[in-house]
Amino acid sequence: AFEVEKLSTTPLVKRASIDSPPKIILGKDKKVRLRISQEVDALTFLSGSKDSKEGDDNEEDIDISNNVPEDVRRDELTITHRGCPMVLIGWALLASPYAQLAMAENVENEELIGKAKDAIMKKAERGGKYAKELSKAFAQAKEAGKGEAGKTEASRNIGSISDSIGWMGGYFLPDEFDITPRALCSFFRMVEKDYPRRKVNPYHNNVHGADVIQSTHALIQMGEVDMALAYTPFEIYTILLAAALHDVRHPGTNNNYQINKQTELSLIYNDNSVLENMHASRASYLLKVGEEIGARNGEDSGGIMGNMDGDQRKLVRTQIIRSILYTDMSRHFAEVAKMKRYIDAVKDEMNGSELSAPFLTRIGQDKHAKLRDKMLPYILHLADISNPSKNPRVSIEWSNCAYDEFFLQGDKEAEEGMAISPLCDRTTTNIADGQVGFINFVVKPAFEILTQCIPNVECVVNQLNENLKFWEKEKVRMKEEKEMLER
Repeated sequence: AFEVEKLSTTPLVKRASIDSPPKIILGKDKKVRLRISQEVDALTFLSGSKDSKEGDDNEEDIDISNNVPEDVRRDELTITHRGCPMVLIGWALLASPYAQLAMAENVENEELIGKAKDAIMKKAERGGKYAKELSKAFAQAKEAGKGEAGKTEASRNIGSISDSIGWMGGYFLPDEFDITPRALCSFFRMVEKDYPRRKVNPYHNNVHGADVIQSTHALIQMGEVDMALAYTPFEIYTILLAAALHDVRHPGTNNNYQINKQTELSLIYNDNSVLENMHASRASYLLKVGEEIGARNGEDSGGIMGNMDGDQRKLVRTQIIRSILYTDMSRHFAEVAKMKRYIDAVKDEMNGSELSAPFLTRIGQDKHAKLRDKMLPYILHLADISNPSKNPRVSIEWSNCAYDEFFLQGDKEAEEGMAISPLCDRTTTNIADGQVGFINFVVKPAFEILTQCIPNVECVVNQLNENLKFWEKEKVRMKEEKEMLER
């Protein structure tokens, strides 16, 4: 569900102000095609900007191709490390399909423009404030014979999660909650500033935050129509926000370090899910500020909460806190065991029934409430540890980033006279061995359980198996190299 296909060189991007969507300026053949969803499968967007200390909002045109040596492979990670991936991924998903229309128009791709317009017009038939406005603009432009139908002021004020069945070309969030894409962009810029950049945290940075949003979306979409029937737009929106906020202000060291060092965070949170509690607390603050974004932008809206009432806003915060706490790896095995028990109960019921209703349609029953309650946080947790399931080139890059950060922690622990945490000693850690164990005992069993609820996740398990073969070969190779050096 996430493929980047480089067509030529890197894009020239104009960084927008904090209160407006990013504007992408592309010259001839300067395109990077990004597959966002099953419906709109080739959308051009990528932000290139100079790293700044604060991730500030300098309005300037920057051609990053001049800053990258010719012999450097410009893969998706190399490029996005230099830009604002959280703003772009967050806007593209939570403002779909309106974001897709804007991006398709930017590169003048008539096929994608047609797909986005078709989705919007279908939504307008079912109802939706913004979809109706744009559909009217499309009709007026067509009647006037203009080639750039729909590029109106209304199109700049849109963003979307759908009340329809299944994936209908976008989530249609503003139509559901009266949330503008301008508010979403402002919010994601604020959140991205709270994530360290790669030069500070090799792994827990803004690229990781964007990756988890995208991966959560991909797993949800694998559930297709059944997922749309099982969960409301409100719940999907909340889990995507949780994905964006799950690692804000990560210090680059894990809970083990915090507790052993008796840091201020460990004292505040009593050694209990130290970082996760900190992330959740900061997320609550950002959500509160996010409510005021509309007023700051001069809009008569409730920011990222749109037209939600007080109880709904409180529930958004509660669910996001719970979902972030669920990402604590110390809970992994216990939560996987619980999910297995809950899923087995549904399967036993299905085996004894003459009806062949899909799995996800059954979890709405009261007796399966615990499974339904945990499913989306479980998906977020798996998205958080999904790097070994990506295509080999991307997966290897992510593992390198993770171990770079682990080793920095190990260096710090050694310098401070502390015991070095597992996998953090650069002199003794075997990366291949660690990855084999991580896939075999942590990631793969968890995804195999999810396939029983969402069969399409089998493709993720297949990729895990392929990557496992690579790391097993690497393990043998590294062992042989070590033996040769010791002779």
